[in-house]
Amino acid sequence: MRLLSAILFAATLFGQQVPADCVVDGSVVNAATGEPIPRARVTFNSPAGQRATTTNATGQFSFTGATCGRVQLMATRPGFLPGTVGGPRPGGTFEPSLLKSGEPFHSPKIALTPHTVISGKVLDDQGDPLINVPINTLTSRVIQGRPTFQNAQTAITNDLGEYRIPGLQSGKYIICAQPNPGPGGIDLGDGSTAMGTQCYPGLPEAGSSLDVRGPDNRVNFTLSRVPTSKIRGSLAGAPRGATVSLVRRSLQSAGSTTPARMQPDGRFEILGVTPGSYLLSTDYWDSGRHLMGRLAINVGGADIEGVVVRLEPGFAITGTVRVESGQNSAAPPPRMNLLVRSSDPMTGNGALAWSKSRDSFTISELVPGSYRLEASVTPPWYVRRATMAGRDISKEEIPLSQAAGPVDVVLSDDSGGLEGVLEDAEGKPVAGVVMILQDGLPPRYLWMQSEGRFKLAGLAPGDYKVSGWDDAQFVEYANPDWMRRNSSITSVTVAPGQSVQVRIRRRTVPENR
Repeated sequence: MRLLSAILFAATLFGQQVPADCVVDGSVVNAATGEPIPRARVTFNSPAGQRATTTNATGQFSFTGATCGRVQLMATRPGFLPGTVGGPRPGGTFEPSLLKSGEPFHSPKIALTPHTVISGKVLDDQGDPLINVPINTLTSRVIQGRPTFQNAQTAITNDLGEYRIPGLQSGKYIICAQPNPGPGGIDLGDGSTAMGTQCYPGLPEAGSSLDVRGPDNRVNFTLSRVPTSKIRGSLAGAPRGATVSLVRRSLQSAGSTTPARMQPDGRFEILGVTPGSYLLSTDYWDSGRHLMGRLAINVGGADIEGVVVRLEPGFAITGTVRVESGQNSAAPPPRMNLLVRSSDPMTGNGALAWSKSRDSFTISELVPGSYRLEASVTPPWYVRRATMAGRDISKEEIPLSQAAGPVDVVLSDDSGGLEGVLEDAEGKPVAGVVMILQDGLPPRYLWMQSEGRFKLAGLAPGDYKVSGWDDAQFVEYANPDWMRRNSSITSVTVAPGQSVQVRIRRRTVPENR
């Protein structure tokens, strides 16, 4: 949900006072049953500030003497997700209401969706309850146009082995029980076996998930001991006090990180490691210098000996920025935002430093992996290309394992633009999100209010695909089949120095993702 400052205008406009004689009266209901919800808190956000009231026994509320203009009505109640007038789904983009002087706003209905709840019990293979076991819910998200699973909420089993996770939105989930060794957790005995992690309906890499809706979703676990492995190795270049941690790659949540037992000479040992894909990770700050080490490791059933994790400052890539002006001017490079994005979210994106003249840069603290350069600049400028060793790294990922460069970033000012209207199925202007895609580049987004009008400058000349959505956070733009099924795409060609006029049909992102 966007910040209020993005949707509410100032209390005065061109010196004219906004009227404060508007009237709103409506109701708050249960989205699942349609029944009224008493004692719900209703907040009225307007250009003049915020007011609040509580619904009566029949779920009714009212505001009088309200500031006119674009306003937001939001309702909350324990046991329900927050709701707004015009919100297509909890947490999604909503259309603000327009209040006009002398025109009372009667009967707005705010529907609150009951919390989705997951609960259950964790037992061992003898039927005894397991206590202090972290239960992690991984929910479906779309990251860089592709579906993935990220940690949502966590619970801990009680003395009966029971857990309960409320406050969830309906959607696709994976639920994992991840036993913790040590005090209050699972006794590992001699370290040769441990209670294994179990996920329902399977690990994230298996591609399956559970469609969770409503307040009664029960997932029980029966955990069995599995053979474990020992990992022994050393931390090269380690000052005293440096540590190593083992992180389970597909389950980056509570219970997925295990610290190693460290020796003063940098040797380390990790016991009771169950099969899976992991990352050995270390970070150390020395007099302002960041040292790091990352090493991917797969654990099967055998012990792993002689692993070496190197604590190093990381490598850097360098680059320059220059201008090819369509106006034949000698203008210096404008200020710009720049980063290299890793394909692995666990490795980070490095640290950017500019030269005083801002015509060259260094991105340091990189570890081996695949990266692409992302850059943005103020219109009319745009990034024409960003090449290294003959490859445009703004449009494709490249593997990096050592210091590299220079990256040649070329800016130009012969950009074009895009302007138009976002419409509903009846051709009427509507609020929503416009997504602008060019092959190989991350999308550009425009969030609009109910007039539906948009204007975007600073586009590189070329071909684009434009689509409109009620809520862009779940759009799988990197999946051609998904886009073909669910989007209404308008193809446009932007020419240098010209603005293309378009009308875009808004589509609804499917609920069942």
